[in-house]
Amino acid sequence: MQKTQRRYFGYRSFEPEYETMRQMRSIGIKTFTFMVSNNTNFMGAPYTKYQPTWIWEREYDFSLFDKNIADLIHAVGSDANLICFVDLNPPAWWLRRGPNRFDTFTEFGRVMSLQAWREDVAHYLQALLGHAVEQYPNVIKAFCLGGGKTTEWFDDSKGTESVSRLEAFKKYMTRQNLPVPDDIPGYSLRYSGIDESNRLLRTPEKNASALNYWKFTSAESADTLEFLIKKAREVLPAEIALSLCYGYIFELWPNCQASWSQLEYERLFSLPEIDFGLEPISYSAEERGMGGSPLSMIPMQTLKVRGKYILNSIDTTTYTSRFPAAPSKKGGSVAICGRKVEWNNAQEVAAGIKREMAYNLINGCSTWYFDMWGGWWNSETAMDTLGKAARIWDSESPVVADDVFETLLIVDPQNMYYINDAHPSATMFVNPIRKALAQAGAPFTTASCNDLSRMALDKYKLLIFCHPFDLDGDKMALLKRAISGKTVMWIYGPGIIKDGTWSPDNVKTICGVDFKTPGVTTVRMSDYHSIYVYESDKLTEKDMRAAMKTAGVHCWCEKSVPVYANSRLLAVHTGVAQELTIRLPKTYRKITELYSLREFTNSDSIHITSDICDTFLFRLED
Repeated sequence: MQKTQRRYFGYRSFEPEYETMRQMRSIGIKTFTFMVSNNTNFMGAPYTKYQPTWIWEREYDFSLFDKNIADLIHAVGSDANLICFVDLNPPAWWLRRGPNRFDTFTEFGRVMSLQAWREDVAHYLQALLGHAVEQYPNVIKAFCLGGGKTTEWFDDSKGTESVSRLEAFKKYMTRQNLPVPDDIPGYSLRYSGIDESNRLLRTPEKNASALNYWKFTSAESADTLEFLIKKAREVLPAEIALSLCYGYIFELWPNCQASWSQLEYERLFSLPEIDFGLEPISYSAEERGMGGSPLSMIPMQTLKVRGKYILNSIDTTTYTSRFPAAPSKKGGSVAICGRKVEWNNAQEVAAGIKREMAYNLINGCSTWYFDMWGGWWNSETAMDTLGKAARIWDSESPVVADDVFETLLIVDPQNMYYINDAHPSATMFVNPIRKALAQAGAPFTTASCNDLSRMALDKYKLLIFCHPFDLDGDKMALLKRAISGKTVMWIYGPGIIKDGTWSPDNVKTICGVDFKTPGVTTVRMSDYHSIYVYESDKLTEKDMRAAMKTAGVHCWCEKSVPVYANSRLLAVHTGVAQELTIRLPKTYRKITELYSLREFTNSDSIHITSDICDTFLFRLED
């Protein structure tokens, strides 16, 4: 039995929830994440009880950092694995100490080109990491770098100008050998689109200034973070892992694609200094709820083809969650980004914990259960389920298993620049497709278009292209090699932008049907099956299941449930009481449900009866 490196299964909180941490340690959880911050959260309150450490210009006091670690070790033991999340948003006073400074929490893009910001943040970062490495060797296993909006490096400025940003934009245009403008495009130009697409898409012919500018903002964001990543690695020994929150593509809403300035995520994840990506698993409350199917928002294979992985943070709200107190005479609490309770009772907590653990275990990810403001896992059911999950994780996560995916959902960050992401339909290229896939009864994975040249595609039967707008040059050559002998689903308009212009006639050349053909249309092309979907927001799991059947994808379950699988493990989640039959791709000598320890022998199917919402995790043995 081949084994791989240990992956993290841990706990995190903003608060000093030391009694909860002791309980977590007692049930087998060994990894704990703490935060270092000098700034405030979405309520304007300090992120942690152990700040600040950046007290003045190039002046630091790490005594609170030391106390935080001492308190952690006292609670969870010196042999625990600690992960340090570093918030690089500067203190509030920093904004007042020089010209052209803005709040990086809300307007990161207006500051990221400012040399004073880069130098000051890098100086603090190296001082902090140097102190940690010197004072606590072999204690902190990984550092995660955060900043920008909600410490996830979101640029929430919507492209708004600043002196440093304009200077950087002019330099960028010079490097690209493009005409240097006097100013950045105004808001109406930045969020422009052509009339032929109802202003949803841009073309180089009519929207060159917007395209150039949004490409600049992502390039500048990547340049800035590459600078900080390399500064961090100068201090950190090779055995200490380094991560950052970046590159979210799935489950976003309008103004969160090009606007967030993260479309050059492939470049950052290619850096040898980075070991893993970090994100919350799914933003969608619907997918987090019962019957849903949370998903990594970073394309999974983009990390895997680079020998890296994703750490998914489980910050789903539960019926025991404490929320921040409202600073109001009326009292009450504040909803987190408008979210309400997502797991409403003990049964939902158990099913949700098991579902998220199964997703991460099967997909080769790490995970932690986030106890944001405390109380999120303060129930007997939560602790019991987490303890069982931790034991299964420790047993199964070191074992190497092969992927069994036959369906690949593909995004294209280069083509995403063409989307006017302020348009209310900007999310139609990903969200409804991902939702239909999740309920179609078979596992799938995600990738970026450029990953196709690095992936072994022989086992994939259905390829779904979310953003196939511009397929000129090398891209079409890459796609022809990838799609040969397979079934391909094209969303909206494959090749709709050709030679920089709006070219609806080119769509039929690529997919065999006219642009805007309604419904789901299948055409046999010369060496592949083409499926065209113009209105992806009308796509259902039944449509997706039919596409899988056309492609010859194995259907594990005929009912609308999420299924996760690799060559060793299988998980099925149901949000309601129902009977399910799982069809396996072959006969297995022994099948064990790892929570109940129920066994099946010499079978190619599993019959499940659930009285309530639940998640089942099976080990498959030949």
